[in-house]
Amino acid sequence: MRKVHLLFIFLLIISLALFSAQKVLVVYSPAQPELNNLVAREFEKKYGIKVQMVTAGTGELIARIKAEAKNPQADVMFTGGVDSVASIKDLLEEYVTVNDPYLTDRSKDHPWYTALYLHPMLIIYNTELVKPGEVKGWRDLLNPKWKGKVLMPDPRRSGSAFGELMIMLGAFGKYDLGWDYVKRLVQNLVIVPKSSLTYKYVVNGEYPLGLTHEHNIYHYKKGGAPVDAIYPIEGTALRPDAVYIIKGAKHLEEAKLFVDFVTSKEMQEKFAEMGFRPNRIDVKPPEGFPPADQIKTVDYDPFWGAINRQNILKRWEYIVTHKEEIAKLYEFEEQFPLK
Repeated sequence: MRKVHLLFIFLLIISLALFSAQKVLVVYSPAQPELNNLVAREFEKKYGIKVQMVTAGTGELIARIKAEAKNPQADVMFTGGVDSVASIKDLLEEYVTVNDPYLTDRSKDHPWYTALYLHPMLIIYNTELVKPGEVKGWRDLLNPKWKGKVLMPDPRRSGSAFGELMIMLGAFGKYDLGWDYVKRLVQNLVIVPKSSLTYKYVVNGEYPLGLTHEHNIYHYKKGGAPVDAIYPIEGTALRPDAVYIIKGAKHLEEAKLFVDFVTSKEMQEKFAEMGFRPNRIDVKPPEGFPPADQIKTVDYDPFWGAINRQNILKRWEYIVTHKEEIAKLYEFEEQFPLK
């Protein structure tokens, strides 16, 4: 009996040692739970490496990576718009994936990030509340009839919303004309704290219009919801969501393996099934997506956005908090038009 007990204790010690020795890849992610769960499950199944997903908004994760720069607590950041994450470019490890020859947006051109999929930022509308052709682009959202009926996440909290703001500035001009458009748009906006609330409220019919990613619209439309996408006539951008290796990662080789894994044909096909526009030339986009070369694009510069991020957000905050004063100024100008 004593030998049995000793054998049990010995096996327990070995098991605990093996468990503690198992490498755990720590991944920061602002992505949706179904995407995180899929990637973690499939990576662990294929390589036997456990993935610990730590989820939060893009802005919060960027702040965390900055705070942990001297002692990184994560190995990878999975998803997050390049225009937001570029602000911590110096804290990211350079790596060119083995899948680079198959990528549309190639990592060899910018080894600090590897694009996962491409996100056109679009207008979602409820087909029971908005007539086809009633809204064709960004300018149409300024119509007074849509006051209090257009949803947008807050760029101070949402990386995708910051991308939306960047695209608007790209469509109308980064300086005076672009900011004039933003000031006018804010008059009609209902700003929500989370990106997911935008499309959920439009799907539910609580609001007719919102600003969101292509794949969010695809997901609900495919499920039978009364929603559709508007590709703005002024243009949008094929904004990349990417995967990043954090400089000083404790599991660097596993992090590189993770980047190779999420850019593999197998995983890119799974992303396409979920409604994402893949970044591989040998994987077709989801059915119903227009080809990328048929989407009108604007002057979108994620690096300009990163350099000016804090000032852009300060301007946004001022416009939102002084919304009523700005509205009065526009009313005054309309009373005294210039010929």
